[in-house]
Amino acid sequence: MKNRHAFCLLLCLVHLCHYGFAQWHGGKQVKSYSYKEFTVTVRDLKQCDGQDNVCVLHNRDCNCMLSPRTDLFLNISCQYLVYKKMFGCKWIYLNDVRTETIHSFILSQTTEIIHCPSMFSSAGEFNLTIKTKDPINKMETCSEVYSVSIGKITQAPQPTITSVRAGKSSLNVTWTTKWFTKTCKIHLKQSTMEQLIEVSVKNENENGDEFFHVIDGLQAFSQYNLTIACKAYGLWSEWSGEFQRMTLEDAPTVSPKVSYCVESLDKILETQKVLLVWKALEKNEARGVILGYEVTYTSITHPSPERINTTDLKAELVVAAGDYNISLRAFTSAGPSPPRHVPISTVFCESLPRVKGLWASSNADSLNIQWEMDQRAASETEFAIELISSGDASSKQWKRVNGSAFSTVLKGSIKQLETYNIRVYPLSGGLCGPPESIQASLESGTLLEIVQLQRLNMTKTSVTVQWVWQKKVSSTNVLQYRVTLVGGPETRSIVIFPHQWQHSFHKLQAYVKYSVYIYAETAAGHFSKEHIEFTTPLLENDEVVKAALPVILLIIGFAILSILSRTIYKDYFFPNIANPGHSLIGHWLLNPLHERAAVVSVLKLEDFSVTNHLTEKCLIQTEDQKSLEQEEFDEHMTLSDMSKTYPDIDPVENSDGLENSLTRSPALTEYVDLPSIPDNFDYVGNDHIPDN
Repeated sequence: MKNRHAFCLLLCLVHLCHYGFAQWHGGKQVKSYSYKEFTVTVRDLKQCDGQDNVCVLHNRDCNCMLSPRTDLFLNISCQYLVYKKMFGCKWIYLNDVRTETIHSFILSQTTEIIHCPSMFSSAGEFNLTIKTKDPINKMETCSEVYSVSIGKITQAPQPTITSVRAGKSSLNVTWTTKWFTKTCKIHLKQSTMEQLIEVSVKNENENGDEFFHVIDGLQAFSQYNLTIACKAYGLWSEWSGEFQRMTLEDAPTVSPKVSYCVESLDKILETQKVLLVWKALEKNEARGVILGYEVTYTSITHPSPERINTTDLKAELVVAAGDYNISLRAFTSAGPSPPRHVPISTVFCESLPRVKGLWASSNADSLNIQWEMDQRAASETEFAIELISSGDASSKQWKRVNGSAFSTVLKGSIKQLETYNIRVYPLSGGLCGPPESIQASLESGTLLEIVQLQRLNMTKTSVTVQWVWQKKVSSTNVLQYRVTLVGGPETRSIVIFPHQWQHSFHKLQAYVKYSVYIYAETAAGHFSKEHIEFTTPLLENDEVVKAALPVILLIIGFAILSILSRTIYKDYFFPNIANPGHSLIGHWLLNPLHERAAVVSVLKLEDFSVTNHLTEKCLIQTEDQKSLEQEEFDEHMTLSDMSKTYPDIDPVENSDGLENSLTRSPALTEYVDLPSIPDNFDYVGNDHIPDN
């Protein structure tokens, strides 16, 4: 039951939409339209029986009893092909149903027609009615009467291009027509451009059927497509068949644009390499096939020119330090281009930095190239890419890329199982930078891979890892490599390129386990190439040193103080008391021989007084006597023995001083000899010694 209601509702919606659509178009069903065309041969027309002013193809078309329909036949246009003697018309036909119809023409005049083809003279005029019949519905329809003037609809015969002779900047065109024409027009189009050039030509040769015209101002070595149409009166003829011709070669009009950079080769010999890179001329500038380039360089100090011929778009010169004038010319078979002069100083020169991050990945039959550039060198206007096969040096290709783009796609004759060297040159005006190069292939992309990932340096908050780039062994097409740090609360990742061989991760946590992975990314996903694990230390090396240094200094200081306490503190706070027994005089005074004498002996000065007359004859003689005998004092004498011999000496108090004195006195090795004093010497007094 529900399905029936749904079907009824859907049917109502269909009828409603149909009704609304009909109302939108004025309550009428939309008619379909089609383009119709019908052509008759003039000699096939014949007069109707009993109607000498009507010509038709068949007698059944002589009468059109239906009222004409002006709304079914639109945009009627006719033409008369005078050479083919054919008459045809085109129109738009509207019908309720798109079906095939049968058409016919009814030609009529107000006067009698003697012969139907005579109606198509240059001054002929007649009325045209188009009759259409639907073979399915058996319905016939007639158009309204359409007036035709042969002079206005006559179309000249199609011309034929017989020859085109080419010059360096001109084409000499020759064509023929099979009927008299007054005016022709030539359509000229360069094969590499969309612009169409139209050249009008008036035919001055009224009696001939061959015409020619020279078209000047064309580009040398350019291919042009030509077509020609003509008319006498009425309509233009159909366009002739397309003719192609290329203009001849000419010498180039401009010289190539050159960029250069200077690199030092040998500092001892002061030799330098000058790299020249130039841009290929545009086709309209080359005006032919460039056969090669000539580089001429001349030193300012030694003006003897040297020349290099090459077919490449670069040249390398090895020169000594100095100033040079360099000129470059391009050659075609027609001659050389104007020279491009470049003054170069190898002493004071500038150069651009290399590009970074050069990488290549393959895609079907092309190589996708990408690179990076330093932000400080963002003034590069363009980049030059050199592609050369390792096995075929003649297959070299060059491509220029705008400076705002850092990637491109290399297509063309790139073959499978071939290794290609790719070099990228940064260019800015007259300067260029050294090239950055990689090797790549369609099977593997860039022929480099990462191995030997290892930790280079580590602290508690940072780590530095390094790796090695080597030639790829596998055939995996790697889009890029990425180094990823995993551990702690976060994961960090960065894309790496062949110019990078290490990377540092900062702001790590102390005493946390981390892992570093090298991922190779492909079109299907990514996989781990290398990985290492490590744990950050709890303390830094300098922190350990800072903690241990005070303790070490404290121990050293305590040791120094302990050593100095024996000398400095003892000298200031516990000084040694002088002991006369440690001196020579003290030993003499303590001689027991003198103590056994009952009389104290004192020297008297008068005993030494000598009269003047006895001065020269008297002598004072002293006698030496040992103060200590060998058995009474020995160097090996003990303190107890010494105390017995010298009761006034305290052996404990003066033990150190005694030892020092005995040790430091080289004269007291065994015995000490002191002078003896006579016993009869009395009191010593003051006496005056006379002068003479």
